[in-house]
Amino acid sequence: MEIVSIEENKNNLVVKHQELVHVARYRLSELGIKVVSVLISMIKVSDIDFQEYAIKLNDFKELIGSTSHKTYEYVDAMTDELMKKPFKVGDEKFNWIYYAKYHKGDNYVVLKIAPELKPYLLALSNNFLKYNIVNILPLKSAYVIRLYELCKDYYAEGTRYKPKTSVLFDMKIDRLRELFNIPDSYKYNDIRRHIIDKSVKQFKEKTDIQISYTEIKLGRKVHSLHITVKENNKGSNDYLSSKKYLLHGFVRSINQM
Repeated sequence: MEIVSIEENKNNLVVKHQELVHVARYRLSELGIKVVSVLISMIKVSDIDFQEYAIKLNDFKELIGSTSHKTYEYVDAMTDELMKKPFKVGDEKFNWIYYAKYHKGDNYVVLKIAPELKPYLLALSNNFLKYNIVNILPLKSAYVIRLYELCKDYYAEGTRYKPKTSVLFDMKIDRLRELFNIPDSYKYNDIRRHIIDKSVKQFKEKTDIQISYTEIKLGRKVHSLHITVKENNKGSNDYLSSKKYLLHGFVRSINQM
């Protein structure tokens, strides 16, 4: 088996087709979406096929700040979620991975990405989002991570050909519900409190972007959000400095397997 590690992507980049950001409908836990992001960061730009990806559990848990001591149960829950929670892109339905094996003695898990995902993760020459994985590692909540990807892509597209201090876009609340698979039990005030306002705070503290928003109403109902995205000169730069040794340790431990 060829062991693929984060080191093979020197900048620890997550690169994915924009359809996985703007079209794909899924709901993963915070752990699930971070595992997926780590897997994607292991894919090399030159790859024409997926490899087998090995994750050393102790180092991975330290990297994402997990305090779980039940390693087998942790792996079981993680792999179950990625294999049992499909996501949709248009009329197609996918699982993130199709194979997982836990090597108990060496405490690492081998994962295989579903081959049907090749058009969304391999040989991407245009229409893709790229960001350093360190930006999403400290974020708390899968919804916050997904909103980061959405805002990051709008900002990247808006500043691709012409430098700007900020980028504006509108997001309908119903569209956000559909895209993130937000349950009906979440009213708008819940979405604002648990997703939007948390994102505003966490992005500014931990990532390379920051956002603000205003509500757009139809009558009394909030119909959409007018979101402003701009570069954050603090955030992930501080976090990257504090976590860089963990990324390097994660790389070394995989290479020693």
